[in-house]
Amino acid sequence: MKQWFRNTGRYVGYTLLWVLVAIVVVWGAMSARAHRKAQLITELNIGVERSSEHQLVDAPMMNDWLLSHTESPVGRPLSEVNLAELERVALQHSAVAEANAYSTFSGSVELSVTQHEPVARLKVDGYDMYLTADGYLFPASDGYAAHVPVITGSYRPIFRPDYAGYAATVVRDSIASLDSVILALEQQKLPHHKLRQEYRQDLRRVLNERIRRTLFMSEYEYDKRNEELKERKARARKENVARNKSIDAAIRALGAEQDVVRERQKCLEVIDYDFERLLYFIERVRQSEFWSSEVVQIVLEGGGTKPMEIAFVPRSGRFLVDMGFTDRLGDKLSMLRRFYDDGLDNIGWNKYRRISLRYEGQVVCR
Repeated sequence: MKQWFRNTGRYVGYTLLWVLVAIVVVWGAMSARAHRKAQLITELNIGVERSSEHQLVDAPMMNDWLLSHTESPVGRPLSEVNLAELERVALQHSAVAEANAYSTFSGSVELSVTQHEPVARLKVDGYDMYLTADGYLFPASDGYAAHVPVITGSYRPIFRPDYAGYAATVVRDSIASLDSVILALEQQKLPHHKLRQEYRQDLRRVLNERIRRTLFMSEYEYDKRNEELKERKARARKENVARNKSIDAAIRALGAEQDVVRERQKCLEVIDYDFERLLYFIERVRQSEFWSSEVVQIVLEGGGTKPMEIAFVPRSGRFLVDMGFTDRLGDKLSMLRRFYDDGLDNIGWNKYRRISLRYEGQVVCR
């Protein structure tokens, strides 16, 4: 019996202890919630993280951006501050890749932003944009400038000058839009196919007609009616041929429109491939200590319906390096480096004005 009372007392004690702990936890949570609800925000702290030497936005610039696009959280109760909205506004800045906002118990809002890291700057007619290693594009601002290779030339992008996003997204959306056009044109063929079926049925009805000779029908009348039916069948065949030619022409016209759209899709696929190769070229340059120092300016030609061609202005010498189209870029760089070491060091760096690698296995100098 004593043992029973001892065990029961121990269980009751444990239960009361856990109840007390639960009460303390609930009370603490309610107190914290009440504190946070009444807590006034005393300051907004902004931290800008970057993984390279390029700085496109700093804390003062970010603060000005937020104040011009949303209400300041300072002086407002925490319960009225929408941290998700603060993150959303921060992400609207073209240079910001990630944003994370949170509040502290002391009454401050901490906003941490990570900027995009540019690897090149696209400055062609009407365009001034930064490009990241993964293909993200965003307009350059009046803030800090990143010291990265500048892309110039007559290249014509398919995205708008104010576009912020991935070039591949523009290509994918454009191809999907053209798929819708192809489908709409295919649906326009359906009434023509249906009309062909109706014409075929009409012809079949005429061709299946027969003259039945009645008891009082003369031979002359019977022959006359057969002759008329023969002529009507001939006319029906002729009309059916003409109708089918008209239908075929309409379907061919729609098919020709589809072919034009498919050619546009192929052009978009080439544009997407060329842009990927451009990113590959820039990355090869960035990963090489020699080429990252040597490549000062990248010159692009083409775009739109024309394949991209790449050239660059080197730091050494007074020549232009013509890489040609976007194929075999890695091999071309390796061949050019050998020519640098074995040729130009001996010939002289100012002998030529243009070095071309567009022909496989050849370095052509002029």
